[in-house]
Amino acid sequence: MNPISVFFYIDALDHRTISAEHTPFICNLADKGDYHELENIVGYSFAIQSCMLSGKYPDENLHWMPYFYSPQNSPMLFKALSKVGEFTPLDKLSYARYGLLRILRKLFLKRGVHPNNIPLSVIGSISLFPYYYMNELPSFYELNKVLDERYRTALIYLGPPKVKDNVYVSLSTYVKASANRKAKSILVYDDTLDRVGHAFGPSSSEYANCVRGLDKLLAKVCSKILKIDADATLLFFSDHGQSQLTDCVDIISELAKAGLKTPDDYQCFIDATMGLFWPNNRAIQERMIGFFTSLKVGTLIDERLREKYHLKFVDRKMYGDLIYILRPGLTFLPNFFSPLKPMKGLHGYLPENKVQKALLISNRAFDFDIFHVKDLRNAFLRHCESMQ
Repeated sequence: MNPISVFFYIDALDHRTISAEHTPFICNLADKGDYHELENIVGYSFAIQSCMLSGKYPDENLHWMPYFYSPQNSPMLFKALSKVGEFTPLDKLSYARYGLLRILRKLFLKRGVHPNNIPLSVIGSISLFPYYYMNELPSFYELNKVLDERYRTALIYLGPPKVKDNVYVSLSTYVKASANRKAKSILVYDDTLDRVGHAFGPSSSEYANCVRGLDKLLAKVCSKILKIDADATLLFFSDHGQSQLTDCVDIISELAKAGLKTPDDYQCFIDATMGLFWPNNRAIQERMIGFFTSLKVGTLIDERLREKYHLKFVDRKMYGDLIYILRPGLTFLPNFFSPLKPMKGLHGYLPENKVQKALLISNRAFDFDIFHVKDLRNAFLRHCESMQ
């Protein structure tokens, strides 16, 4: 019998939800096996996944956000939309702009990151990476290249967009069909909990029911796997938790009250919990630094914090001359990523906050140190090595 390793990536599984009452299977696995709270980086899932797969911090792998400042590389469609914005009031009609972008997304942007609700005054300066899901990232291909060269194996990915239906049905089918083949490692990505959390919030009954249902489903699936291979390695990890929405911050309006207006004084990209800003000159930058320093709803990432959080990009303009990150529970609204209303569950805060902690649970103890999400790359490699 050839060994099986299954890595379950449960997006937004918060370590604070794990308890004997609500998640008996996961809790029992953590008690009997190995459990770690993992330190994280600043960022959303795109950044964290890149860190997990590459074993590198954001300023080393450069994949921190799926969008970045690059007028010269902005798609022709975005440049055309920017021109349209000069002659129409679409930026003031957010519903109309969002509808237009939705139509264009379906017609022209089948893959990669989508523009969502980016204002047309900004869109011509922004470029997007042409990939989004974990199996599409360059670091995924690089990791599989290493696995092939060292161990003649690969990390098989099961999850969206490759698998559109129930990923656990696909997993069961795959494990049964390949039971007698060579050693295999399977990466299962489930983003159901993340989507439910964003829609209803982690304090909701919908989220609690989703957690309980997930625990029962994982117990059933893992039981089937262990019947096929009693020595299977089962490893569960998440990228972050979620915080319940408490309030919204209209940062562009607040800046306008301070006499700072976009695009005359600065350009920006406002995500759910992070704002990236490009002041038009040094004097404006100093005024914005003063504004953000006095603002009591988050943290301005100064030079010391850029180094601490590994955000010292060689191309400083790529991800903002100024970066401002909100406190847990707060969201920017309007922002350029959400549609027209705030998400009720949020993440993307500073890594010392509990909501931003990742977790790792395995039915087998580790014989190496693992403290940070970037150490997951080593976990993938070591497990594949142990299967040889």
